[in-house]
Amino acid sequence: MHWYIIRALLVKEWQRHLANRGGIALGLLLITGAVLLSVFSPRGGEKSTGAGLVGGVNHCFVEYDEQSTLITHLKENRPPEMRPFIHFREFKNAETKDGVIVYPVGAGGLQIRELRPENTTTNQKTIHVAVWHPEGNPTALAPFEAWLWKEIRRWNVTRAKVRGIQPPPDPEFDSLNEWLLIESHKRFQDQIAEVSSRNYRREPFEPHAAIAGGPMAYAITQTTTIVPDLVVKREGLGGVVLDIRSAIVTGLVVFALYFTCVYLLPTLNCEERERGILLAQALSPASPLEIVAAKALFYPAAGITLAAILAGIYQPAILTRPFFWLALVSVAAGFLGIGMTISTLARTQRAAFLGGMCYLMAVSMLLMICTLNSIPFLPYFAVEYHGPRILHAAINGDEITRSLKGNLIGAAFLGVVWLTVAVRMFRRRGWQ
Repeated sequence: MHWYIIRALLVKEWQRHLANRGGIALGLLLITGAVLLSVFSPRGGEKSTGAGLVGGVNHCFVEYDEQSTLITHLKENRPPEMRPFIHFREFKNAETKDGVIVYPVGAGGLQIRELRPENTTTNQKTIHVAVWHPEGNPTALAPFEAWLWKEIRRWNVTRAKVRGIQPPPDPEFDSLNEWLLIESHKRFQDQIAEVSSRNYRREPFEPHAAIAGGPMAYAITQTTTIVPDLVVKREGLGGVVLDIRSAIVTGLVVFALYFTCVYLLPTLNCEERERGILLAQALSPASPLEIVAAKALFYPAAGITLAAILAGIYQPAILTRPFFWLALVSVAAGFLGIGMTISTLARTQRAAFLGGMCYLMAVSMLLMICTLNSIPFLPYFAVEYHGPRILHAAINGDEITRSLKGNLIGAAFLGVVWLTVAVRMFRRRGWQ
């Protein structure tokens, strides 16, 4: 490859955008939006309400320290409509940060521990339930809590029936009021104690009367209650709370990369093909590899520059984070490969535009279906799955966890795969 040829092709691309300023106008519009977001919503001490704006919790992790009859009962009695969204795992298998379990965005946790009280001789356990919800949204897990309280009571009823005790009717549990839950549970304990007190044992306890030949006295021994105490507490998630402002900036950054690499590149490349400019370049001293190299340098560089400006307006410190630049390059490489593949397959500008929109719609629907139905592995093959996660973590300043490193590696790998496919297809038929 010759640098002077690539430089001439880069100048040609820049002059085309100066002649057709639609892409430049949209870039300025994105920058204006980032400035308005930064000016009219300054970062302060107020808590973010992003969790409530994006819909709260969609998945719930039921975590426990060891397998028990209660956990078995809960696993076997998940409602069909909630089964894909309730996940069971032991504490040792959860990802932690500073000793606190970290949940992904859009997920919460119900932690169940069955502990024996200290300084007591009874073997009865106490059920400790910790509800981990997004900060500022304590009712996000309400549907999952309602299911949990109901099934805990059903489990207690089953244990009571095994011991020959007929429990009272079920009360109406209100998952939005913790005091009502505790009060109803306490009432349930009292009712079980009242019923069990009627099932007593008569045992002799006055030996002197027996020796004297008098009447034998008996003591009434009440059976111990079989319903454990219930302790409920609410805590904010230990992980980073979703900030709606950083989520918006992440969307702007992703859109900037997608717009330049998946929309502008195929559309303008097909315009060159329709006008015969691409064929003229192929007949010139420029080789197909040099034509591809010029496009691969111009459009990702433009997208990365625009994305960096948007992120820098939101928070200049983002530009000093190496993980942010690695994420940008990885996502840009994937979008570049996708855009070049579309430009190779499409023959006209209209086909290129529709191809980019259809790809975006198809991938969005695929990721949404996989998320709502807990379909594993399939989303890993989409750049759009890894890209927003690593970009949001870099913009928000999150700690780089093992899962984020995996997302970065996945985005980089998919970028290499898409670029390899695009280059081979372009060399075969892209210039025609």
